[in-house]
Amino acid sequence: MPVYKPTDYEQVVPRIEAKIMTSGIQMGDVLSEEEIIRFEKLHDIRLPEAYRIFLKEIGNGCNMIDGFQLHALADMEAKNLSQPFMLEDEWIWEDDDAAWADLVKIMDAKLNGQLELIDVGDSTRYNLIVTGQCRGEVWCFTDVGVQPCCERQDFLGWFELWLDMQDDVDYFKDYAYE
Repeated sequence: MPVYKPTDYEQVVPRIEAKIMTSGIQMGDVLSEEEIIRFEKLHDIRLPEAYRIFLKEIGNGCNMIDGFQLHALADMEAKNLSQPFMLEDEWIWEDDDAAWADLVKIMDAKLNGQLELIDVGDSTRYNLIVTGQCRGEVWCFTDVGVQPCCERQDFLGWFELWLDMQDDVDYFKDYAYE
């Protein structure tokens, strides 16, 4: 599933809602446009449209089947959101020859403009990119690097793929790291 186009949302949202109903997932309450705008003004951003639609029509966070929690918007750590996320491709800093102090400075400069959606443990998180060239995509953040989810997933694609596959989802099928 690639990143959906706005013209796809009309079909995607009801499909996701139906999958949620059959899976028994308990969604958080939807947010109003005013609540979303308040968050956006506070952080000087506009959230990606797919995520805004999710918040307004589907729900604001949830407890996922496998025990993890999709964070509610108000519970997300939100620092430097208006600063651009500078990456367009994966970056495995574990393979980078730079000194750790230099890597931390580079990370501070490049890894802005993202919200943590879910922490799945073992230093692995899925974050929504809210600024920069990859705005709207969901990326995987680990202790050794970052990379986009397979097929450049937007929030709705990422969430639907999880609904379809749950623990068997392979967000990295497009990457041949060994």
